[in-house]
Amino acid sequence: GGPEGTETIIQNGGAGYAVLGIAVIGLVWSIPTALMTAELSTMFPENGGYTLWVSAAFGPRMGKMAGWLQFISSAVDAAIYPALFLSYFKAASGLDNLAVWADWGIKATFITSMFALNLTGIGNVGHGSVGFMLLLLAPFVVVIFIAFSGAFTGTTLLGWEFNTANWYETPATADWSAFLMVLLWNMGYWEGASVCAGEIENVGQTFPKALAIVFVIVVANYVLPILAFSGLDNDWEAYDNGYYITIIRRVGGAHWGILLGAAQCFSAAGLYTSGIVKNGYLLCGMAEQGMLPSAFSQRLETSGAPWLALSVCVTLTLAFLPLESFTVILTVDMNLYCLALLLEIAALLRLRTTDPDRVRPYRIPAEGVWLYLLFLPAVVVSLFGVFWAAWQVLLLSLGLLVGGVLLVFLLELLRGTNPEWFRESSGVQHFVDTKAGDASSL
Repeated sequence: GGPEGTETIIQNGGAGYAVLGIAVIGLVWSIPTALMTAELSTMFPENGGYTLWVSAAFGPRMGKMAGWLQFISSAVDAAIYPALFLSYFKAASGLDNLAVWADWGIKATFITSMFALNLTGIGNVGHGSVGFMLLLLAPFVVVIFIAFSGAFTGTTLLGWEFNTANWYETPATADWSAFLMVLLWNMGYWEGASVCAGEIENVGQTFPKALAIVFVIVVANYVLPILAFSGLDNDWEAYDNGYYITIIRRVGGAHWGILLGAAQCFSAAGLYTSGIVKNGYLLCGMAEQGMLPSAFSQRLETSGAPWLALSVCVTLTLAFLPLESFTVILTVDMNLYCLALLLEIAALLRLRTTDPDRVRPYRIPAEGVWLYLLFLPAVVVSLFGVFWAAWQVLLLSLGLLVGGVLLVFLLELLRGTNPEWFRESSGVQHFVDTKAGDASSL
């Protein structure tokens, strides 16, 4: 994905605080989360990711709850990308006054196309994501290079006005709650790839290296566009999703807007595809472990894609599309995600105590009190993510949380009355004792 959401961070805190926030949150929140993902994904190298970690630490009931929190958080999150794609398409093409039916038609085409790509298999999704990233990065690299050519002279190679003083300005009406939530959204979800661990060869070596490379790319992918575009425009109140395209159209002409708009459309496609992969293989992995009905582990013979799990994810995207407020969606998203993250951190710390001898191809180089101190700032930030929101949004998040609790008990009831629905898949390692209640069986 690209610098989605960074316009909103600038709008609510300014460019300087945006860069500072990325650096601080990256250091105290993202890096510990990535390290946790590397250790636990190599410890449990099967699809299902964090549900396996939490189940091993606290029992399958809590594992299912962690799965629900991450699943519904990602489902809400996925509803953002069709709307982002539409906003980028409109900003690039100048077609701001499309009919409602045309808006929905574009969103439906976007969702259907990404669903079709996912059905071709995770290998094609991976290649497609790399292609989307390259198509995204190329125009941004060119724009950033041109913008920074004016850092010392005030005028770029193409004559665009560039002012580094903009980096130190703060909006007159800063919204620090929205600033934090969007910042967390941009810097989170490191453990998302763990749900596909069973699809990856040599997880112990691949995962840690991949996470390190991705972290560097992500930080650069946010910081450089923030500095480049804020140097070109300091109308902070106007910054919103798609405003980078508006800026480049104004300073460079319509052709630049079309080029950057196409890049951000590819970015939205890549991010949505990643979200569907994450949730689809989460459901599939839980079904393979017997935590969900085995129907969710059914795969297409031609591609190996878990078609039913992916279909459920796409259906939920359609259900959440009416939630069009970017900030509200993100806040609900982060409330649930941060709660799940707290469970995952607790699982890491507990497993270091209860299962210290299990093979960990990668192990965080910290023990005892130092391990707790490493994760303390991440816990504090996550608590802010859970509780820092308007009461209406917290009420909606609470409703989804209660819905998850009821769903977990419903699954246990169904397992008791119809155990044949929950057959564990052969050919995978089984880390969850689904006959256990709420205590760890490992």
